[in-house]
Amino acid sequence: MTLVDLTHHFVDGMFGVSTLPPVRVTRLRSLAEDGVSITAMDCAVHSGTHLDAPAHFVPGGESVADLTLDRVSGPAVGLQVRCTPDHEITVDELRRAATDLRPHDIALVCTGWSRYFRADPDVYRHHPYLSTDAAQWLVDRHVKMVAMDVPSPDRPEHLRPVGFDFPVHHVLLGAGVLVAEHLNDLEPVVGRRGRAFAFPLRIDGSDGSPVRFVVEL
Repeated sequence: MTLVDLTHHFVDGMFGVSTLPPVRVTRLRSLAEDGVSITAMDCAVHSGTHLDAPAHFVPGGESVADLTLDRVSGPAVGLQVRCTPDHEITVDELRRAATDLRPHDIALVCTGWSRYFRADPDVYRHHPYLSTDAAQWLVDRHVKMVAMDVPSPDRPEHLRPVGFDFPVHHVLLGAGVLVAEHLNDLEPVVGRRGRAFAFPLRIDGSDGSPVRFVVEL
């Protein structure tokens, strides 16, 4: 068995969406000056590689602390959809990629966009996204989680009209399908089956949490 880490490094000032505060990773104490090293983090729970719980958009939905371990781990398959900037992923594209998708799978959707997370944040903001029909198609396939290498399965910030209500999040989370965002380097899992683990912190009442997202192939 091989463990594949699909998690971005957490670094000070890393990519974040405009509606969230910047990520801060600072040294509170140092070995040289204090004899002990202590690091502090200040960020929204939707920063970096993270998991969205139903409470993110569903009234009365489960928080990350409510999720059982079997909800955030299990059989997984890598799907590749080749994309251009601002590309809407259709049902037909998912169907062609998902030849081995099974009920209760964690769907790992590789668009190749993670390479821009640190190298070119401006391009990263022009990420691919799911159509609402594609999201519903995944729900109808009874997947347990949709994990993508983009900031959001919904359309990019600059394409959102006034009053945008995150329809893809509502389709997925409303059906109990969890969402993971900002995955890193999904290429090694494309076309392969394995077992995924995306354990969140047990933050009471929280709508999300950073995760260490790992797949065992």
